[in-house]
Amino acid sequence: MLSLTTTVFSISKAQQADSAQRWCDYMGEVYYPLDCTPLDPRSFEGSLTALQLSNLGISKFTADALRTVRRQQLSGTEDVVFIFPTREREHFGHLGIEDDVGPGEMYVLNSSEPYWTQIANKTQNVTIKVPANCVRERFPLLDRTYGRRDIANAGMVPIVAQLALQTFNMVPLVDQQVLKRTEDNILDLMCIMLETRNVSDVPESTTVALSDITFQRLSSFLSLHFRDPGLAPEHAATSLRVSLRYVHKVYQMHGTTFGRELMGLRLREADRLLRAPYGKNALPLPISEVAYICGFSSQSHFSARYKENFGFTPNERRLSLSEDTA
Repeated sequence: MLSLTTTVFSISKAQQADSAQRWCDYMGEVYYPLDCTPLDPRSFEGSLTALQLSNLGISKFTADALRTVRRQQLSGTEDVVFIFPTREREHFGHLGIEDDVGPGEMYVLNSSEPYWTQIANKTQNVTIKVPANCVRERFPLLDRTYGRRDIANAGMVPIVAQLALQTFNMVPLVDQQVLKRTEDNILDLMCIMLETRNVSDVPESTTVALSDITFQRLSSFLSLHFRDPGLAPEHAATSLRVSLRYVHKVYQMHGTTFGRELMGLRLREADRLLRAPYGKNALPLPISEVAYICGFSSQSHFSARYKENFGFTPNERRLSLSEDTA
């Protein structure tokens, strides 16, 4: 029988009395005993949603600046904690190693050894807790991963994190057998993620398939946001919960760049607007407005890039269209 428990806990600025202690107590319920110290207890806010399956404990975490310490444990169970930052970087120290990781990366901690983590305001992550023996029987080299970065296949990190998040949505819709299979699949994928740390370890077909999925997601992101003049690769990485390095790598694998794809979308939409028919009594959109709508910072920049791509200026395009309809 699958053990299934879902709990939600949150602290707001209106609930500051003993907030640090109550947050610490709830973290202890979800994970194990921890010491939590908010940077500013008077304004600290956080929320934690936890799902406990048979072996896996999955949580969605959002919190303001906080330092968390795990003390040395003389006895008790040994759990492994996989932490996937999805917003802001996280600093940590474990087994004499200090490092930091950001969205699209992950790190692993052993509950039986002391460690600390430190986060900034509005940090978000996905955390998966699992008994160490469940991982070690699938991945014997587990002990070499604790407290280190660059220990996982970068292409699989967001896939594992997203699958864990989707499990929350599945709970009210599927039966326990499906959830059990999902739990086993997440555990298997986590171990494969660690086993295939080096790109050379991953079959080419798998690498390409993962990059194709990410490329499609990036294309969808650009289609939704290309009108934002400040759009940058960092925004895509944050939205997709992958590293900036992996975003650039995916575009490179597809023979293009973020900037080239973004410019192509903007120019195609601008050309569509310039060619759009308008009624007898209606005026065409001013070229400056077309530039603004399509995310260009200025009309001069728009005109230069448009001519570079199509061979004539926006004004020349519009004149040629008016001559054709005369």
